[in-house]
This record gives sequence, C-alpha cells and structure tokens, in this order.
Amino acid sequence: MSRSARLQGIAASIGVAVGHARVIRREHRPHPHRRIEEAAISAELSRFAEAVASSRAEIEAAKEELLHKHGPTYTPILDVYLLMHGDALLIDAISNTIREESVNAEWAVSEVAARLKKPLLEDASPYFQERASDIDHVKEHLLRHLSGEQRQASPVDGPTIVIARDLTPADAVHVLAPPTVGLVTELGADSSHTTILARTFGVPAVVGLGPLPIEIEDGDVVLVDGFSGEVTLGASLDERRAAERRRDRFRAFLDAERSPNAVTRDGVSVSVAANIELPSEVEAALENAAEGVGLYRTEFMCLDQTEPPSEEEQVQLYRGVVRAMAPKPVVFRTFDWRGDKRLRVEHLGGCEQAWLETQIRAVLRAGVEGPVALMFPMIATVTEFREARALVQRCRDALVDESARLAPLPVGMMVEVPSAALLADRFAQHADFFSVGTNDLSHHALGADRHDGRSAAGPLDPAVLALLERAISAASDAGIPCSMCGGMAADPVSLVLALGLGYRQVSVPVSVVPLARAVIRDVDLGAAADAAREALDCVSADAVRELLLERLGPALGSLWKDHGLV
Repeated sequence: MSRSARLQGIAASIGVAVGHARVIRREHRPHPHRRIEEAAISAELSRFAEAVASSRAEIEAAKEELLHKHGPTYTPILDVYLLMHGDALLIDAISNTIREESVNAEWAVSEVAARLKKPLLEDASPYFQERASDIDHVKEHLLRHLSGEQRQASPVDGPTIVIARDLTPADAVHVLAPPTVGLVTELGADSSHTTILARTFGVPAVVGLGPLPIEIEDGDVVLVDGFSGEVTLGASLDERRAAERRRDRFRAFLDAERSPNAVTRDGVSVSVAANIELPSEVEAALENAAEGVGLYRTEFMCLDQTEPPSEEEQVQLYRGVVRAMAPKPVVFRTFDWRGDKRLRVEHLGGCEQAWLETQIRAVLRAGVEGPVALMFPMIATVTEFREARALVQRCRDALVDESARLAPLPVGMMVEVPSAALLADRFAQHADFFSVGTNDLSHHALGADRHDGRSAAGPLDPAVLALLERAISAASDAGIPCSMCGGMAADPVSLVLALGLGYRQVSVPVSVVPLARAVIRDVDLGAAADAAREALDCVSADAVRELLLERLGPALGSLWKDHGLV
C-alpha cells in the first residue's frame, strides 16, 4: 500500500486494535454452466454429497471449538448453518437441479442459492437481509469444498487485523482466535452472526465498509476503531502509538470495571439494562449486572427454522429467559418481519396474524415466571397501536391458564419513526411505556439508508434531538417509563446527551453495560441538561459534538480520552 486512508464503516465491536493486515482474498470464482451426461449424474450427485458432508464436518469442528472456548452461549449461531446443510429447500433443491437439469454441482449451488435469496433481498427487513447472508455463507462453504480449496494459514506474524470482503461465522471462529486482534469487512451489519462472534471474542471490528478504495497487502499496518467505525490504513508512527495507548487504556478499564453502581455525580440513579439477541446471552447479562433485559429481539428464534416456532417452543424459550433474569424484568419485542414497513394488524395476512397471536400468547404464558413486558416495533399511528393492544387483549381473553390470563403484561411501543415522536403525547395516552430506537429514528428522520453504516444519519443531529426530547417529555408528562435502546445509549458521548435530555433508563449491548455505567458515574446531570438545551439550538451534528466536548469534556476528559472515546 503506497498511500494512507481513513475509511468509515459500521462500529460493530468496541475497542481499539493495532496490527498488520491479514488479507483473506476469496475472489469471485466463475462457475460455468456445464452439462453432465446422464451416465455421470450419479457421480456428480456423489461429489455434491461429499462436499455437503465435508462442509458440515468443518462447521461442527468450529462449533466444538466455540463451545470449548466460550461455552454453549453462542453455539446456536453455528447450529443454524448445520441445519441448513440438511434443509430440503436448499440441499434437496440443489440435488434435484443437478439431476433434473443435468448440470454441474457448482452451477446448481449458485443457481439455487440465488433463487432462495431473491425474495429475501427484496424485503427491507434486516431480519430477511440476514437470512440472505446465511444462504450466502452456506453457499461459500459448499463451493469451497467442491473446489477442494483449503483454509490458508496466516502469512503474517504477530498481532493481525483480518481484512475480508465477508467472513462466515464458522470461519470467524477460527480466524478471530489469537493472534487476530481486529476485524475489517466490506460487507456485514452490526447484528450479523460474524459480528456477534467478534464481540464474543472481544475483537474490535468495523464492518460494512463497502468496496475498499485502495489495495491492502498482507503486513500493512492497520488501525481499527471499534467506537467510531473508522479504519486507518498507512498510519504514521505517531498515529500508531496514539492508538496503542488508547487500546491499552481501554483494556485496563475493562479489567478494572466491576462496579454495578450507575449513579451520577449528583446522586441520580440510572437503570442500565441489556439488549439480548440470543437466549443464552442472559448469562452474560447477569455477569455484567444488567438491571434487566430492555430489548429481547425475538427474530433470533427463527434462525434455525424455515417457519416460526410453535407456541409451545416459544413458551419454553421465553420461560427460560424470564426465570433466569427474575426478578429483573424482560421486555420482549414482537417479531419485526416487515422491517421498514408499518405494522397494521387488520392488514396482516393469515399466516402473519396467526404467528403474531401465537407469539403474544407465549409471552403472556411466560409472564407467570417473572416480570415481562411486550412492545411493538415500527408503530407509526395511534390507530395501529390501539389495534395492537386490542389484539393482546383478545389473546389474553382466549387463554385457558387463569394464572397466565391474570399475569400483568405492560404493553409498550418502539419510538423509531418520526410520527411516533411527533405525536408522543397522544401515544402516551395508550402505551404503558416507550422504548426509543435511535438507529431507526435517526435514519427515518434524516431520510438516510438504514443499512448504510457510512451514512451521516446519527442521533446527534438537532432534528433527531428534537424528536428525542419530544418523546421523553411526553412520557414524563404522562407518567410512563421511557427507555432508550438504540445505538445512542451505547455511545459514551451521545449517552451523556441522552441523560441531559432526561432519559433515566437505557438498554445497551451486553458487552457495553459496564462502559455505560462508568460513563453515568462521571456525569453531572445539571451540566448535561444545560448542554442538551444548547444542543437543541445547534445547526449540525458536528456542532453538537463540539459543544458536548467543550461543555463536558473537562469534567469527563479522563474517561473519554483514556478509553479512546474522543
């Protein structure tokens, strides 16, 4: 690499990493359409079956390695891919394509994968986008074993930063082990399976960079900032040393941060809960002393199934989470299969209606084990929410178990589209609580692409701040809880502003819980409130950040600077 560059992606796993690039190049392999003679079809089917078996064995080995290093918490991620190796929609369809169309296995794999991905990619929902990635990852494994390609050892000694277009979860288990200290990918999202594993391994990661604008060679120095989502290539010696100091200070902070206390300097308690994506993450939430689960993303129940799980399967899963967390509360978010589309109960198809009712009944039944709440995502009108509440009541009335029918179930809503914030005072007349999703709210308010991690949309923009202030004020006036579960609460600088706006409940990724508490302990709410009022009058997000650093930097400088947050 002959020149330096700073690239912006999605901050996927917090921390700072300095190392030499290990570039994993998997160029697009052409798979020509080859006709197979009828007499050779049996041999081609056998070749494909051998590739499936070898691919399955590779993933099973990765699962055993993950189990050995981190216990059973994250192994369900790899179970998804093992089950897909026996999925009729994928594996049987590939075999049938080979047999019926007399084509080579590579072509059949590519064609079937493309056909299955097409409807998923046409849906804006992050859930379906992730399922398309799952298919891509299985396709990658199958093609690799069909070609006989072997995993290459690292050509770089010492701490390495893995650079890849994408990384399958099974590959991540191997690749993210020492000496890897950082991960950079062109594709990916902050909720992808590979990203979850990067956080599990404690590897700072920036994903979703898009096509790299310059060529990176093995051995090039790379800096990864998992807080800001910035990747520095060709860094100077001074930049490298500064990053190493930030890395070391943050590691020391993590080792020292054990206090469960989240009380501001002026004596105000703030609740710090955890966002959960897998039921087995409850253990980590408890270890980090989270005060509950503020967001349980139920989409992950469907990772290993072609259809939603049954009511009984959901009840068992929900009960396990609630029992483990009790007496701390768990807030379940209904399955967001529509992504950016709005939820209108009367417009749901028959299958979707039945699925939603099944989920609501399961949450109601789990409520006998401990405090639970239910919230609906992407609510845009008061009518939508009233219809959703009415559906909950119908499900409650239909329950046979009297204890479940009588168990309390607060019903709330996500505030993540501008209309919900603008009419928050009217929604507050019907909702038991609000939970603000700042990621979606920022992108919708500023007209940005929700899936573009490099977009300028962020919660510090004054337009978004005005919506956030409106939501918390309406909740306060109505006397209902209002938490923040989006990315703003997980960013230390933005978190201080959220506290200044009046938020006293936040929910963050499990790994960020200790950091959020440390930020809260260094905050003076009076000063933060003054800064928040001034921020509402700023003209840009940059101006807001500069204001925060100017007003609050002197008091919080030790925390922000030592931990590489500014």
